Amino acid sequence: STFTPGPWHVRLGEDYYHVHGEVQVALVENWTVEDPRGNARLIASAPDLLEQCKLFEKCLTFLINSGDSGADLERDKLRELLAKVEGGEG
Repeated sequence: STFTPGPWHVRLGEDYYHVHGEVQVALVENWTVEDPRGNARLIASAPDLLEQCKLFEKCLTFLINSGDSGADLERDKLRELLAKVEGGEG
């Protein structure tokens, strides 16, 4: 899958928080949720969070290949999440 490249930023509009990178990626209405700015910041963090998850998956794979069998389940869960994000079934 392709995504709007990060970084993404939050800008307050009249009735919305705008999340944008090169283009707008989301609108979070100010009046519909308890913490609209927090939700907008979470959405804006998505590209960075995705990159960190990919790095963490590599770290878990390294641990598993080094004999740490306790990381298998967590890596499998992370791979399922990454598959969902990247358009797979997960």
